[in-house]
Amino acid sequence: MKRRRTEVSCLFRSSSVVSAAVVLSILFTLSLIVLINHLPISHLTSSKQSRNSIDNNSSTICPLISPLLVGWMDLSLLIPELMEGPDNFDNEMKSAGLKKGGTYRPKDCQSHSKVAIIVPYRNRSEHLTVFLRYIHPFLQRQQLDYTLFVVEQSDELLPFNRGMLFNVGFVEAQRHDTFDCFIFHDVDILPEDDRNVYSCPEVGKPRHMSFVIDIHDYKPVSLMFLFGGGVIAVSAVDFVRANGYSNVFWGLGLEDDDFYRRIRRLNMSVTRPSIPVDYLRYRTLYHDPSSVDVNQSKRQQVFDNGYLRFESDGLVNLKYRLSSDLQLKSLYTHVLVKL
Repeated sequence: MKRRRTEVSCLFRSSSVVSAAVVLSILFTLSLIVLINHLPISHLTSSKQSRNSIDNNSSTICPLISPLLVGWMDLSLLIPELMEGPDNFDNEMKSAGLKKGGTYRPKDCQSHSKVAIIVPYRNRSEHLTVFLRYIHPFLQRQQLDYTLFVVEQSDELLPFNRGMLFNVGFVEAQRHDTFDCFIFHDVDILPEDDRNVYSCPEVGKPRHMSFVIDIHDYKPVSLMFLFGGGVIAVSAVDFVRANGYSNVFWGLGLEDDDFYRRIRRLNMSVTRPSIPVDYLRYRTLYHDPSSVDVNQSKRQQVFDNGYLRFESDGLVNLKYRLSSDLQLKSLYTHVLVKL
């Protein structure tokens, strides 16, 4: 199949001190990024109302709290069921309104924002099956307007590069459609309560969502000790301002901490959902510990020197090759990429 080479490379400067010129700096940055990606500047800043009106004839705005929420679910019982079936899940989702490519818009109201879910992936087929069968009903009960992108690294010989896959997902999603924010989501972690709404954060306030996790006995973990990954929501503008994730963290670990430094360097406030802690519980899916790369020494050195590369390493020097055109599968948009 024909391969398309993609290169995102542009130069911009962002002052380390927020000043009165920050608005001009943001617009300049956005302009360069979207020009490189052959997108009009309106693709990042166009009116949510006008976009939604094209896709949804309803003039009713969805309530902030969906009436379809069911609350906490016992995933210890549900996960085995999701692994086994149902066989007709694709048809059930189609009947619910899910379009090819994993795009969903509520039928009876207009969502407040448009969300892209970006999932980095390689060799976790069981996890992906469970994730897809769980997350789609979860998001639909929240009456979200969303598209789910699975960004798969095709290079088997190279270590997994989670941060770079997030960058690829961001660029390809923006080429595919217009989104207000991005939720960067690991495939092996599931929210237990649909009152934990996957809505867009305010500009300048990225949201760290997965900090009450079963592997930490559901005890909230302080940002001082763990920014972690799992699930992070970021506005499109803020992701560009931060220059995305670093591209140089091969193997698992520290790419999220580096991203946290990028955010804090710009004086953004990392927030967490202001809802009861019990609503914020996440459960992780089991994987073989032997498959985890435990050699942290090289990545630690890369992390320690990360501040030297914030402006030169990320979206501005992103290079990759799509192994095929984007595939609009029944449950997600598949981005197969060679790094």
